[in-house]
Amino acid sequence: MIYLTRTRAFSLVRTSRMARVAVAVFAIILIATAAFVHEAKTIDAHVDGKTVRITTIFGTVGQALAHSNLESYPEDIVTPSRETKVTRGLVVEVTRSKPIHLSVDEQTFTTRTSAKTVGEALADLSQRYGLQIKDVDEVNVSRSEAVKDQMEIEVRRAIPILVRADGKTIDTYIAPRTVAEALKKLGVVLGMKDKVSLALNHMLAPNDQVSVVRVAERTETVKSEIPYQTISQAADFPVGLPDKIVSRGSDGLQEQTVKLTLEDGKEVDREILGQRVVSAPTNQVVSRGTQTSVSRGGETIQFKRAYVMRATAYCIPGGTTKTGASVRWGIVAVDPTVISLGDNVYVDGYGKARALDTGGAIVGNRIDLYMNSEEAASSWGVRNVMVYVQ
Repeated sequence: MIYLTRTRAFSLVRTSRMARVAVAVFAIILIATAAFVHEAKTIDAHVDGKTVRITTIFGTVGQALAHSNLESYPEDIVTPSRETKVTRGLVVEVTRSKPIHLSVDEQTFTTRTSAKTVGEALADLSQRYGLQIKDVDEVNVSRSEAVKDQMEIEVRRAIPILVRADGKTIDTYIAPRTVAEALKKLGVVLGMKDKVSLALNHMLAPNDQVSVVRVAERTETVKSEIPYQTISQAADFPVGLPDKIVSRGSDGLQEQTVKLTLEDGKEVDREILGQRVVSAPTNQVVSRGTQTSVSRGGETIQFKRAYVMRATAYCIPGGTTKTGASVRWGIVAVDPTVISLGDNVYVDGYGKARALDTGGAIVGNRIDLYMNSEEAASSWGVRNVMVYVQ
């Protein structure tokens, strides 16, 4: 019975096409399996702290990982490199990349990185995408922070600005924002009355300069003198002679409440809020000459002003005066800032004269009288005299 069954089976094999194909496929599988077993190599992959054994017939590490059950990304770090040839017992270290979302200049990149920190990730992605991210650019998270899955990283391009405040100059970079926001970020706290060179809502542009002037107000009590006044009384002596003090004056004292306005420590304005007199001033009383005529030698001399002068005498026959007149009796030298050249004068002890000359030593209340002889000049000497300017 068994014999008949086997014979029948062989007959079916010979007569059935499907059976012949099945036998062929089975044979191919056996041959491929034998070849795989002969060519296959086993490597260990360390991934996420675990060891995964991979059996592969592919020649490189990259091919082995790509055709394994491991999820692999081009951004993963593989050591040794993906181009390394597979050998039996090879150990491969795989550092997984993390998916992140990067925003730069309103561009958004959904990508992966194997960097450990945000700073390293930015350097990696900047080079990869040609973003030219700089160290001064602002990032919404710390550059030292570890990269996390699905992390949102936002980069804001920084621009150069200059801020002057509190005697310091801050030359820095900052992402575009309003002046108020920039000052807050830089730690510059504004007072209620402080002045800023740009409007607080002004959006900063490259190379903008912002100056902060500190404005302060304070109230002080200030004491000051009240100058005394001089009151004159008419007296019977020539006009022009120094006043004679009858009673001396003294300054008073006042106290003022003052509001001071300071800009960067310097006073720019003051307002008197109130004042009171602590002590009143005492007026000074003087007697002042009113006499405009004198009698000399039976003649009345009218004058505009009188001086007490130091008088000297000289004699230079044939000389010429400052005004070009020839020297002679009655010519005197004066200081033109005191007595104008050309004025008529009367000099006690000398007589009538005219101011037509000057001299290097004749300064202030000095007068030099021309004499007709050396003896007369020497005899005159130096004396104080009254000089009346007519």
